[in-house]
Amino acid sequence: MSFALLFLVWGMANPVIADSMIPEARVMDQEPVQLGSYQIYFSAFNSTFIPPSVAEQYNLRRGGRYGIVNIAIRDVAAGDMGKAVTGRISGHTMNLLTQKTNLQFSEVTEGSAIYYLADFKFSDEELLKFAIDVTPQGSSRSETLRFEQTFYK
Repeated sequence: MSFALLFLVWGMANPVIADSMIPEARVMDQEPVQLGSYQIYFSAFNSTFIPPSVAEQYNLRRGGRYGIVNIAIRDVAAGDMGKAVTGRISGHTMNLLTQKTNLQFSEVTEGSAIYYLADFKFSDEELLKFAIDVTPQGSSRSETLRFEQTFYK
């Protein structure tokens, strides 16, 4: 898969994210999670979707058995586009045998973009359940994102 793509964020080109070659955090087949005036976007993908140099730059494990989860928070109080904000992010994955693995998120800031990345290990054709707690900066409320996805080598 080629990553000569320009990633779109809310209908506008964002060259900062395109330069980093990290796929944008976006919800697959649904709307972002709404928490008051905040929208929480997320995605999980195979780490081989990013070039080795990008994985090294962000200290992410890369290979056929590793995935990456990406979280982004936007404060949309001021308008539809909103503003990227920081937050506290923690969570884990759980396989069908109920084995939990904690996710270690790193904050990445590139220009006006802020997102959180964590890598995780998986087996071929493994269904992983994610539980990720997100507390946006300036909010006393948190949201637990729950989703599941099957990963392939």
